[in-house]
Amino acid sequence: MSQLILNRGTEYRRSLIRRLFPRLELGPAFLIGSLVVFVALITVITLMFSARQVTKGYVLNSLESAHQEIVKESEKMDMKISQVRSLNYILESSKVKSMRKLDQIVFLDVDSAIAKK
Repeated sequence: MSQLILNRGTEYRRSLIRRLFPRLELGPAFLIGSLVVFVALITVITLMFSARQVTKGYVLNSLESAHQEIVKESEKMDMKISQVRSLNYILESSKVKSMRKLDQIVFLDVDSAIAKK
């Protein structure tokens, strides 16, 4: 029984890498260098995503403070509205002071018409 052994696979790949990068040596220095580059790349990506999260937090805080200011302004407007609707304000207004007092009260019957031709 005969066997066929193909050694061309790994040698062919190595020769392809050697053709593309002839001065590249795959030793311990290359391994350490590639590990350092990989760690630096992962660190930069992590910093980018954490910076994005911090920016979202800042935007959220600024929107929350703007919301609080709007709520305070709304409360001030509600206070002004309640002051204007108060009885003392109405009695002291110029429109009420310019009105004439009623001397005689006249009641109308339900059956009579309010407006006549």
